[in-house]
Amino acid sequence: MLARRFKSDDSAVSPVVGVILMVAVTVLLAATAATFFLDFGSGNIGQSAPQAAFSFDYDAGSPDTLTIEHRSGDSIRAGNLYITVSGASGANGQHDFSSLSGTLSAGSEITAGSRVTFSGASDLSDATVTLNWKSPDSGKSIRLASWEAP
Repeated sequence: MLARRFKSDDSAVSPVVGVILMVAVTVLLAATAATFFLDFGSGNIGQSAPQAAFSFDYDAGSPDTLTIEHRSGDSIRAGNLYITVSGASGANGQHDFSSLSGTLSAGSEITAGSRVTFSGASDLSDATVTLNWKSPDSGKSIRLASWEAP
């Protein structure tokens, strides 16, 4: 008789299910509020990085020169591009793309076929050159292409 009473008495199931549902709804509301009020998603909003292909042509000489050519893809403002040089004698650091050529201004559009020559170092034989794009909206940088000395 006692066993039959336990099998038919399921009154404890309803409160447990109710508590689980209330906790799930509370967590969902808290996550939604945190996303809007704490601005968690703002890093994904804004301008996306351009899709472009670049080639590098190295000429060992005195001084060494490196020609960077925009081969294909999106046009990019010269003011948003910069190169980082490491391992070269005399030109390590960051250089604005528009300062590499006297014909470009920061507002110039770099399109397919555009070329810029970098010759700021006397020796690029051990250098690594990275071409980067800096977002005008967020200030974040993304590497578009890189070149390592042969």
